[in-house]
Amino acid sequence: MNNHLHTITPRSAFTKYVSLYYFIKSDDPLFKSKHYSFPHTYNALSIYKNAAFEFGPGYMKASADEHGGYATVIQSKKQAPLLVDISGKVDRVTILFKDFGINNFIKLRLSPLLTSDKLNVNLWNDDPYFIKSMDRLFGTADFNERTVLLEKFLLQHLQPAEPGIMEKAIALLWDFERNYTAEEIAEQLHISVRTYNRNFKQLIGTSPAEYRRIARFRHSLTNKLYSRQFKRLTDLGYQSNFYDQSYFNKIYKKLTGSNPKAFFKSVERSGDDQLVFQFIRS
Repeated sequence: MNNHLHTITPRSAFTKYVSLYYFIKSDDPLFKSKHYSFPHTYNALSIYKNAAFEFGPGYMKASADEHGGYATVIQSKKQAPLLVDISGKVDRVTILFKDFGINNFIKLRLSPLLTSDKLNVNLWNDDPYFIKSMDRLFGTADFNERTVLLEKFLLQHLQPAEPGIMEKAIALLWDFERNYTAEEIAEQLHISVRTYNRNFKQLIGTSPAEYRRIARFRHSLTNKLYSRQFKRLTDLGYQSNFYDQSYFNKIYKKLTGSNPKAFFKSVERSGDDQLVFQFIRS
């Protein structure tokens, strides 16, 4: 799929909210692509043109449908890989929002959106200009121009939200050396553990414990794929504060479906090495 995937970094005004945009486009009616995407602390939101969907536990199928119009799909924050099956002509843009990033552009709470198996949601149905904006965006083949139009649309929905104390909670959860407990984090935030867990899930779409598990996974993934320092998987696990090799293997099996050794042999970096997928080739 690499020939059909294009990545673009956001303009400086959006780097606070967005990590990356990537486009998947093919005019071939016989186009097929199957890949696994893996749990992330960021939120991936895609906009499809003319597609029909099928959703189920752990998978999403998108097939060409000339009457499909535009649909927004947000990837749930499950503790397992997601199989993405695309067939037929495809035209899609994905926004990879950073922590708290998507909260600045939607009015809905993340928690019910990101825990559902039905990934197809219509976030901007109340926007009378959504269809016109998408017509302009998908009407050009130039991906740089598409990015400008996409950011213009996002800017119309930007309502800066202050993450407040949960931003501090995120920083503490990423401190793998100190490994703060929920009680310690709540104490630093001057709130109860119950309030901490509830507010975190409403803002981020997952519990603090689940978030830290994904963060550890992503930390080890980045170290292995982008650093020459960690050649042994044992060292990689310790660096991301996995308690022992058995626990390291268990978490990788849960989040990727494979043990670490098999996983790193099977994944591929796409889009100028900024995306990590596991492609299924028949």
